[in-house]
Amino acid sequence: MYRSYDELPKIRLPDGRGVEDIRLSDSTLREGAQMPGITMRHEHKVKIYEYLHRIGIEKTESFLFAESDRSAVKEMLDLGYENPEVTGWARANPRDIDLILAADGIKETGILMSVSDAHIFDKLGLRSRAEACEKYLEAFEYARAHGLRVRCHLEDITRADLNGFVLPLVAEMIDRAPDTIMRICDTLNFGIPFLAELPYSLPRIITGLGECGVREIETHIHDDFGLGVALALAGFWYGATWANLTFLGMGERAGVGELEKVVVFLEQRVEGFHKYEMACLSEFATYMEQQVGLRVPANKAVVGRNVFAHESGIHTAGVIKNPFIYDPYPPELVGAKRQLIIGATSGSEVIRHKVEEILREQGTPHGGSARVQPRVEKGDPLLSAIQAEIRRQFEAERSSCISDEEMREYVARYFCGVA
Repeated sequence: MYRSYDELPKIRLPDGRGVEDIRLSDSTLREGAQMPGITMRHEHKVKIYEYLHRIGIEKTESFLFAESDRSAVKEMLDLGYENPEVTGWARANPRDIDLILAADGIKETGILMSVSDAHIFDKLGLRSRAEACEKYLEAFEYARAHGLRVRCHLEDITRADLNGFVLPLVAEMIDRAPDTIMRICDTLNFGIPFLAELPYSLPRIITGLGECGVREIETHIHDDFGLGVALALAGFWYGATWANLTFLGMGERAGVGELEKVVVFLEQRVEGFHKYEMACLSEFATYMEQQVGLRVPANKAVVGRNVFAHESGIHTAGVIKNPFIYDPYPPELVGAKRQLIIGATSGSEVIRHKVEEILREQGTPHGGSARVQPRVEKGDPLLSAIQAEIRRQFEAERSSCISDEEMREYVARYFCGVA
């Protein structure tokens, strides 16, 4: 029997893996900056970096093509935080890598290596896979020769020839630098999180990379089919050591897997997993909405304003008796508050709860002295009168919820005799 959060069984990581084997990297400052309709200014990037630091994210990445990118990166580095480590991003050419090298303090860069035929031939206009291989290895060696750690972004891997092209390329790079991170980029979210045939099976891709000697595997999953978070988590279960995500799933098209969802899942659902701080997640989302201009859907998991809002009679009555019944976790864990809303589907229990709350705020007794906590019985005729008045409004096609101010007016009129 599970009747509280503490009684819920936790999920175990497989094969003896522990907290130290699971790490998160963020791409809000790079992938997120590419989101259509969003412009991140210098101050936005630095503030986002500070939120990532508060959460405890291990790594982030940034473009360095524009002066605004470079100045923001400099300010991040000057903060002196150990986490997140600031890393760069480059296309597979020396000019891009030189920009990373010019940013004093960056020790690692991602290098884009498009591996599907559609990208090699149609996007890049290369003549053969061999030419692509040569281009990527040259960039890889250029970065390494100048002292950078390299993270290989294997773009569109879920539509690529894994055995015929990708794994031989990976094996060559791992032979030269065994600690290189190989990032699985599921560019259009064609990947699936369960064991199946190639090219789509993420578990098969991870297994193939591991058999090539890859020690550090990272996922970067776009969300076009809505599987960004599922694939990021599946990656950990099948051997990935990193998941690259963005806050609120920002990014091109449908974005990528959401950082906040993965953080909460790991912290709340996985046995013995305590690494990240969640209390600023709601505040972070408010900042992104108010300052960056990203609209957060009301029903967005973890940080939407309705995540802990209850209106229907069954739900409100249940959560009043025991929040465990309908809240997935205590709202304060992510810096949120529970809301009990009176609307067209509300029952008498939430109205009674609101009335008692207002009487308590005002220090107004009901059926006793002021020192006694206000108690309104379920069959109280004054409560029934308020409920009937509210019901009439919704029968008259009211479309908005009853505000707290309206409820105070009802309490004043019916319980306090204020006309």
